[in-house]
Amino acid sequence: MYHILVAEDEPWIRSSVVEMVNRIGEETFTVSQATNGEEAWALIQESWPTVLITDIMMPMMDGLSLIQKIHEYGIPMAFIIISGYDNFQYAQKAIRYGVTEYLLKPVDLDQLREALRRSEQSIGSLKEISQYMSRFQQLVNSLGEITPQTAGRKMSDLIHSVLRLKHLNPAARLNLLRIFEWKLTGLVKELSPGQALPSIPADAEDTAIIRHFDQLAMLLIMHSAEQNKADTHLMTKRVCDYIQTHYKKDISLTEMAQYANMSISYFSSWFKRCTGRTLVQYIQEVRIEKAKQLLLETQLKNYEIAEQVGFATQPYFIRVFKNTVGVSPNSFRKRMGP
Repeated sequence: MYHILVAEDEPWIRSSVVEMVNRIGEETFTVSQATNGEEAWALIQESWPTVLITDIMMPMMDGLSLIQKIHEYGIPMAFIIISGYDNFQYAQKAIRYGVTEYLLKPVDLDQLREALRRSEQSIGSLKEISQYMSRFQQLVNSLGEITPQTAGRKMSDLIHSVLRLKHLNPAARLNLLRIFEWKLTGLVKELSPGQALPSIPADAEDTAIIRHFDQLAMLLIMHSAEQNKADTHLMTKRVCDYIQTHYKKDISLTEMAQYANMSISYFSSWFKRCTGRTLVQYIQEVRIEKAKQLLLETQLKNYEIAEQVGFATQPYFIRVFKNTVGVSPNSFRKRMGP
């Protein structure tokens, strides 16, 4: 199962691309979406996608700057650029970062299918690396729910398995350790900006590397526990109430992070920890509940309901509704209506 991130600031284009990706690989791909480069960067640190589909011209951070940042941090990923004709030449600069797929807007379904097929073929060893990153993220997400002893054991097991790549794939080993360290230190700094962090020499022995990551995990658990003691219920309620009121809008991660006075990256992980859902999942659930009401209480057509509850396109609304409820909007109306 591959995870694909779509970064595009135009709502209807973003929804259209997400819908096409879902149609192409319903059983093969999972998809998340971002409205700008900063959001995409935050989500990359949460979902570790295998493929990034990105526009070039976006607010806050453009697509090429995003790809450059991913490249600098050594995060393994395949890239597909979608571009308007006027800046298609600009996209060629991305070739230095290994970008080989460029699609012109409006995006054609068959061309996107072929680009994804070629990207899948080029992924190769990224598959194994992505699995390690997913294991790491699952562990980080569970740190507030498991005992420190369990967390330490799981972290040791994970780092042990990465260290075993030393002879099979030295570059992947180094890259994974670097990414894990960067992620953990970033989370600790978010929670406690003044915290002194342990460092480890590049030539450290395996036992010292394992001990280093155990220390980082314990620091994160300690500061997370302190944060959880604070009353976050009020802020969670405020954020959820805002979504309940403004669900018709194209609510972005950036907007909600600003509303909660948090960084984009921290808000993304905080919201999921508090609600058990990503921001997009929560917004979609609210919209689907509103859509169910309209289906039962009005005679509005699907495209009208999709527009009223905030979905950019009717096909995307129908797909999300069916995935959430289990039946299509029309079937739901027939079954549940008078």
